[in-house]
Amino acid sequence: MTVKAYCTPAELRTQIEKTGTTGPATDAALTVLIKGASQLIDGYFGVKPGFFIADTLAVARLFPGSGKSVQRIDECVAITEVAVKDSPETAAYTVWALTDYIPYTGPADNPDFNSLPYDWLMILPTGDYSAFTSGAYSSWQGFPPHTDDLSPRQRRVPTVRVTANWGYAVDIPDAVKEATIAISARWFKRGQSSWADAVAAAEMGQLLYNSAEFSDIKMMLNAMRAYHPPMG
Repeated sequence: MTVKAYCTPAELRTQIEKTGTTGPATDAALTVLIKGASQLIDGYFGVKPGFFIADTLAVARLFPGSGKSVQRIDECVAITEVAVKDSPETAAYTVWALTDYIPYTGPADNPDFNSLPYDWLMILPTGDYSAFTSGAYSSWQGFPPHTDDLSPRQRRVPTVRVTANWGYAVDIPDAVKEATIAISARWFKRGQSSWADAVAAAEMGQLLYNSAEFSDIKMMLNAMRAYHPPMG
C-alpha cells in the first residue's frame, strides 16, 4: 500500500523550529511521522489511503449501476471515460459519449456542476440513455437457499466503469495539510520527551500536560466533512 503524505518535511520543519536536516529532524525521520499522521487523518474520516490528494493518472473503477438517471461514484477531480453494460449478464462495456452524462456534486435536485470533487454522474437529456444499467442481479448460483428462505438471493454486480483521477482535490486542502503538520509536530515533540504525558516547563514552574483529544485538530478536520445524500 502506497501512503500519500499530506505535507512535506520542509513544511513540518518550520513548525518544530528545525532548520537543519540532520539529527532527529532528517527528511526520512519526519516523513515517517508525516505518513503516520496522514494515515491517522484518513482513518478519522474512514476513507481510502491518500484520499485527499487526487491521483495524477486516471484509472478505471467499477460500480454497481443504480438503475436510475443518477449514479454515485467515488470522489474524483476529472473523468476520462464512462462505460456501461447493457445488462448485468453481459461482459462488454459500451463507452458513453460526453453528451450522455455530466459529473456533479451535491443533491440531484440542486446539483453543483462546477465544484470539485465530483461524486455523482447524471444522465443528460441530450444523450442516448435514460438510466445507468442496474447492477441488481438475482440468481441461485453461489447462494444456496436456506431452509426457511426459498426466494432467490440478490447481489449487486458491476455494470458501470468509470475512468477518472480519483481523490478529493488536486492540491491538498489547507485544513488537511495543517492538521497533518500539527499532529506530526506533536508526535515529534513528544518523542523528544520520551513520549511522556507531561513535560516540565522550568521557566513557568509547572508541568505541561499533553492533550490526548487533539480537540483543535479535530475542529480543523470537522470542517472537511461532507454530507453524501442517499440514492433514494
